[in-house]
Amino acid sequence: MTASLDGRAVLITGAAGGLGRTIATALARHGAGLLLVDIDAPRLLEVRDRIACHALVADVGDAGDRRRVLEHCLAVGHEPDVLINAAGIEKASAFSDLGEEEVIHALQVNLVGTMLLTHSLLPGMQRAGRGHVISIASMAAIKPIPFNAVYNVAKSGLVAFSLSLSKELAGSGVDATVICPSAVAAVGMWARASDQLSRNRLVEGSVVRPEAVSHAVLEALERRPRRILVGSPLVRAGALLSGLSTHIDRATDRLSHIEDVYRERVHTDSSRRL
Repeated sequence: MTASLDGRAVLITGAAGGLGRTIATALARHGAGLLLVDIDAPRLLEVRDRIACHALVADVGDAGDRRRVLEHCLAVGHEPDVLINAAGIEKASAFSDLGEEEVIHALQVNLVGTMLLTHSLLPGMQRAGRGHVISIASMAAIKPIPFNAVYNVAKSGLVAFSLSLSKELAGSGVDATVICPSAVAAVGMWARASDQLSRNRLVEGSVVRPEAVSHAVLEALERRPRRILVGSPLVRAGALLSGLSTHIDRATDRLSHIEDVYRERVHTDSSRRL
């Protein structure tokens, strides 16, 4: 990114996780003023202290906490002109094995809470005539994966929400971009399980580094595209073509053995709850 972010007020949800932390570090390096939000207090405060910024312990899936986020923004004079929706939770599971409360909670964090936080903060951007809403979705929104139905639905909804919003806001000075990475190495969901899975060269070769996602965020702020896919050319092409044909979708599933991978992940995630 060639432009400075000096003077830009940025709010990042999910900022204590490895991906959120990487994004926050990259934006701080470019001069952005940050407010970090996450439910994980110890890790959030560690990130806050390391990059010297505002932080608030809050759950974007909770209505009361979303109100606290808005109140905190006003109290500290940090009404954001950039919102980065990076909060997310995931668990590999057969859909029928999930509890009803797990399904609801995952949708609240991954989709509904994100939309409602955006709803709260968007009017300030519109009044200022400047702003950007960046949402971190997933390649699974384009090519759904087995044993992850709730996550697929939430991320697909996030893509549709962001693309719809970007069209609605055209010409207003406020932009919306959705970023869809393939599995991200070393952090979060993939890091939790990857060392427990059988080797799969094709799937492992599709994994991207967290820095590739933070680079996509910087690209979004500079170029303001509606969507960015983060992954190898093969992964991006496979995902897009799978959406056009069920035959291609089945063929790419067979080639990647993705069902075998996620059947193993069901076992690695069996003790977790959404």
